[in-house]
Amino acid sequence: MAGRLLVGLSLLLLSAVSFTRGQDIKDNTVIPPTDKEELICPTNKTNIPLFTLACSTDDDCKILGEQCCDVSGKRRCLRGIAPPKPKPTHTPFLGIIPRDCPSEPLPELMAIKNCTKDSDCWPRICCPDGQLSYCRTPLPQWERTPRLEPLKNMVAYLQCTPPPPPLFDLFPKPCRSTLDCFPNLCCQEKDRKVCRPPKKSMLALLATITQRIGSG
Repeated sequence: MAGRLLVGLSLLLLSAVSFTRGQDIKDNTVIPPTDKEELICPTNKTNIPLFTLACSTDDDCKILGEQCCDVSGKRRCLRGIAPPKPKPTHTPFLGIIPRDCPSEPLPELMAIKNCTKDSDCWPRICCPDGQLSYCRTPLPQWERTPRLEPLKNMVAYLQCTPPPPPLFDLFPKPCRSTLDCFPNLCCQEKDRKVCRPPKKSMLALLATITQRIGSG
């Protein structure tokens, strides 16, 4: 008796599921399962691990859960990363000066702040960094603002260099302002600020000026 009751309940459940699926298909409300987000090869070549396996296709790396990526002309197995957010467009400053997120950023004088749009950051702009976005000090689009081109070389003394590979960046010095780092800069990297050398050395510039004044 119990066995017949169990079979009857099973058939009833199967009928209910079939009816529900039929209604979903009829009403076009079936939600297909979302595919896992496709990963891409890392773009930051300074963070490549020291030891990696050689490969020719992604199949060679599947056992490691990695992908076959180009590293300096050689194919290596690397862990994939989520694709970066699409590059946003920004309203020109004062309506005339085009602005862009800096590839070699300036030190941020203001606090680290997450954002979703430029209005969260004014007078800064909202710039993607991996899967998050942060308020950053914009730079002009030099090719579209030729009148500001003479400032480009000067700005290089205030631009941060990218971090070295993790193997050589074991104890980065945290900071709050450039005064904590001089002659280096206090640079924001995602959700932290650390001391990094500038793109062009101010000390080298001062030494050159002093030498010219002495020889003159």
